[in-house]
Amino acid sequence: MKMVKFFARIYLRKTELEAYKKFYMALQGVDRPHHEFYYEAFRLDLVAIGNIMLIAGDKSDTEQFEATKLTWVVEELDAVRAYLIQAGVKIINDVKVVPSGYNMRAMLPDGTIAEYVEHNDDFKRMMAGNAYD
Repeated sequence: MKMVKFFARIYLRKTELEAYKKFYMALQGVDRPHHEFYYEAFRLDLVAIGNIMLIAGDKSDTEQFEATKLTWVVEELDAVRAYLIQAGVKIINDVKVVPSGYNMRAMLPDGTIAEYVEHNDDFKRMMAGNAYD
């Protein structure tokens, strides 16, 4: 079980996205996001820069996710799920297919809600032009 990367989530409106994207790229000294895509099912733009994930949409589209504070990219989601269940962690949304691969959400013992995502090879190839690592 390996945790590859984490993102702190920042929720904002679509009209703010470009300004925040430029700010966080300059702040972290990068010229491209880690990855970015439009999540059509929820009408959200997702832009990951360093360890920040910007999630942009209308308030009505973002508010259902705003309790989720972190996203962990993992190598094997099933292994992470098994560990969390063994540790007594509450799984809020079980494993499902998402545009980047697979994800699930869980509430940690301290009350933090986190998303766990395993990026599939197609997503990694699609993001190869970005600063994907």
